[in-house]
Amino acid sequence: MISAASILSFPSAYIALQRAVGADRLRWLCIDMAGVVSSDLILDIGCGPAYYLCRLPPDVHYVGYDTSPQYIRYARRNYPSSNIDFRYGTFDPMEFRESAPFTAALLLGILHHLPDSACSELLTSVRSVLSDTGRVISVDTCFVPGQRVIARWVARADRGKFVRAPDQFRSLAGAAFEEVTGRVVSNATKVPGDYWLMCMRP
Repeated sequence: MISAASILSFPSAYIALQRAVGADRLRWLCIDMAGVVSSDLILDIGCGPAYYLCRLPPDVHYVGYDTSPQYIRYARRNYPSSNIDFRYGTFDPMEFRESAPFTAALLLGILHHLPDSACSELLTSVRSVLSDTGRVISVDTCFVPGQRVIARWVARADRGKFVRAPDQFRSLAGAAFEEVTGRVVSNATKVPGDYWLMCMRP
């Protein structure tokens, strides 16, 4: 039997599911919250097939990481540009030791896949390559008090095994960033769900 994970390894299937459940709307919210402009240098960790790049200014400078070779191949094929760089593998801040700092970073649906120690390491690494006036935007499935039954089931059924309450996400972020704000988004997707949308600044 073909598993859901196997099906979602195909970029077209993943994109179709994201649009079917309305998860793409969450990504639009994140990009709008980031306030990206043409002069920005964007870091996107866990970019997947990057189907939301059309939401960014066409001349923005962008670096996207993902650990799926299929997603990276799809992204490179569909978004060829001299100012867009897709990298297969895990993010390594040492690769940018001599580069200009990033002005914005996207962590879309990443943190709830990582245990606390890995979250802390990732956030610290992102902070090390971010400009002093930069911002990091994340969004993750979350648990909230009084959560709707279907929304809680969706959170528990998520492929990410580290779904947290908003305060837990905020606490992890606060160890690396001075300013952490966020809000629960409950009406963005077509399927009932609660998501923690967070903005982090140095």
